Amino acid sequence: MMIKGTNTISEQIHLVQILQKTYILKQLKKLELNEIQARTLNYIYTHPGSIQRDLAQYLGKKDATITNILKNLENDKYIKREITVGNERQKQLYMTEDGKKLADLIQKVFLDLENVILNSLCDSEINSLKDGLKKVSDILK
Repeated sequence: MMIKGTNTISEQIHLVQILQKTYILKQLKKLELNEIQARTLNYIYTHPGSIQRDLAQYLGKKDATITNILKNLENDKYIKREITVGNERQKQLYMTEDGKKLADLIQKVFLDLENVILNSLCDSEINSLKDGLKKVSDILK
């Protein structure tokens, strides 16, 4: 059976997702980043010393794609790749100082979004929304 109308809960969740993504992409554009670059920098920032394979798995991308992303971020001096001791083919990923500053700005984008949402709701609405979303996500897992 098809759901008629435009005010179902699933449609509202989808709309919020679109609006959230639009907000984030607009903020990232100001930092001259796309979403995949931002996610890459954030991953390396929170997982220093990780390897390309871990990043590829996290992002759900092929190694060749990740290689190109890393090459560009390295050329921009946001990350550095260091050879793993005992394995010359494998390189660990680290942030440069400029990369850390940029990663802080990326995290601020998400914190600002969180604050916009939280500032528009009272405590009971926040708690109800969190509880409801947790129930829905548990059911859909």
